[in-house]
Amino acid sequence: MLFAMVLCSALLQDQVDNPEYKGWKSFKPGSTVTYKFTREGSPQGGEQKITLKSIDEQEAVIETDFVIAGKGAGKPTERKIPAKVAAAAGQGMKDGPEEEIEVAGKTLKCRTREFEKKLESGKTMKVKYWGHEDIPGMAAKVETVFEGSAKMTMIAMQWEKK
Repeated sequence: MLFAMVLCSALLQDQVDNPEYKGWKSFKPGSTVTYKFTREGSPQGGEQKITLKSIDEQEAVIETDFVIAGKGAGKPTERKIPAKVAAAAGQGMKDGPEEEIEVAGKTLKCRTREFEKKLESGKTMKVKYWGHEDIPGMAAKVETVFEGSAKMTMIAMQWEKK
């Protein structure tokens, strides 16, 4: 019994606040953000609408709808975002300077973060994130580059806070 308590305690100590969960924590269910996404070299982009379905102290549940070429792209997907993640999950993330960017016709001063991770395939994924506390989920803009692929960009077009 003591061993189980020590093991559980050690596992909990390796847990840290999940930045993605924290981005939704100050919003109520029904809050939404809609992104325009593009891929360099591809004329076709689309939209992604994310809705906060529920949130409690353990997790947030979001639903994502995709629209490509003006049409719904399948059924909405639901994803759970835990409040805590393994400490190792945040390794490689670096806080950057504040930057002003144009989002939904507004100039927002955003906090930046960059992340680089070696994937199981051996390739590298790089992500740059611009965060603003007024946007549900806090992501104003996200750029992702997978080694050997074109850059993908998501930028917030509109949002509604509940």
